[in-house]
Amino acid sequence: MDLIYRLDPFAPLVPRAITTPEKAMQELQDGNKTFVSIAQRVRDHVHGTNEQLQHTPLVVPFDPITFGVSLVEGQPVQQTPFALVLGCSDARAPIEVILHRTCNDVFVVRVAGNVLGTECLGSIDYAVRKLGESLKLIVVLGHTSCGAVTTAVDMYLDPSDYADLGLTHALRSLVDRIMIAVRGAARALERAVGPNVIQAPGYRAALLEIAVYLNAALTAFDLKRELRLIGEDIDIEVAYGVFDLVSQHVCATPESSESFSIAPCLVEDFKQLGEDLVKSAVTRGVLYPTTE
Repeated sequence: MDLIYRLDPFAPLVPRAITTPEKAMQELQDGNKTFVSIAQRVRDHVHGTNEQLQHTPLVVPFDPITFGVSLVEGQPVQQTPFALVLGCSDARAPIEVILHRTCNDVFVVRVAGNVLGTECLGSIDYAVRKLGESLKLIVVLGHTSCGAVTTAVDMYLDPSDYADLGLTHALRSLVDRIMIAVRGAARALERAVGPNVIQAPGYRAALLEIAVYLNAALTAFDLKRELRLIGEDIDIEVAYGVFDLVSQHVCATPESSESFSIAPCLVEDFKQLGEDLVKSAVTRGVLYPTTE
């Protein structure tokens, strides 16, 4: 299988026309679908599951703008991202690759657990104030099997390990932010299943999965409030999603066909989200896995 990046010097350079948050969200969703398609082709090639595609090259077109090449001699390209993505630092979740984006498409902020600390908020504040003309969307992007969320879950399940897992003040500060989502996930599981849910064989796995989604949603909720403090007239939408390390899909919930969901507006919205996530975990056998 050949993966070919092809430059057509005669192809017209079409200006990017992303003028609304809806178009920005669709662009990122389409980008993830393209990435999933490429990843599936590579997977088929590695496992030899599609002989017909083995010898068919996969061509990815690009132009000078894609690589950040300025069309004006001696001047840098003006920074005009249409979306800002707050993602996790995990090396398996590179934002531009996941969303199939190129130079100048997204303003990326990455921190373990995609939490909203002071420095992250400062970067986002800068982008909103300085790049607001082109910026239409902010996305909080979590991912499955997140190490930071896993640490918070394990601390919740065994508080006696807190001193061992939270080795430094900085690390404890990061994990403590995620703990809110973990406690929310635990309460959602208890409300839906009952107090004995902690005895379920898949309790830890379900707690981790639900906490990942709640953590992304909670950060998006906080960001939405912060935007109002910057200015009431800011026309930037805030959304969240989770990248699945296995399927490569970005999804709003484990069973959703949509990549992103708009950030919750009310605290009560988290209760419904928690209930939906618990129902999904039960339906898919995460909480009570079947043995063959």
